[in-house]
Amino acid sequence: MIIQTKYFGEQEIKEKDIILFSSGLPGFAHDHRFIIQPFGEAFSILQSVDDADVAFIVTSPFYYFENYSVDLPDHFVEQLEVRSQEDVAVWVIISVHNPFSDSTVNLNAPIIINIHKKFGKQYIPERSDYSLRMPLNGQLQEKKV
Repeated sequence: MIIQTKYFGEQEIKEKDIILFSSGLPGFAHDHRFIIQPFGEAFSILQSVDDADVAFIVTSPFYYFENYSVDLPDHFVEQLEVRSQEDVAVWVIISVHNPFSDSTVNLNAPIIINIHKKFGKQYIPERSDYSLRMPLNGQLQEKKV
C-alpha cells in the first residue's frame, strides 16, 4: 500500500506494519492507523497512515533516561491485550525546537504499543512524577548522539 508521509514523501508500507490506535491520540482522534518509521539512530516517526501531516518524532525513553518506568493499570494492559513485558514497546513524543538542543520529551504521557497485536494507545496517568517537557539536551550530551 502506498501512503504519503510528512518527512519521507510517498512510501510503500505493508498492511501488517500498521498499528491500530482505536481511540486515536489526544488531539488527533480521527487518526487511528499509524506506522513507525526509523529516523536516524535514536529516533523514529510515528506517522499517520491516513493523514501525511500527522507525524510525531518519537524515541525510546530508556535510551535517554535509564531509570524511567511506566506502571500501567490493569485496564490499560487488558485494552492492549498485553500478556508479557516482551509484548510492549514504549515511545515518548519529542517536541522539536530550534535549535534542536532546546527540544524536550514528554515523559508524562508515553505511547504504549503491543508490538505483536499491533495495538497502541497513549497512556496519560492521573498523577505522574515525570515532566511533560523534559529537556533532552543534557541527555544528548551524555549519550553523544
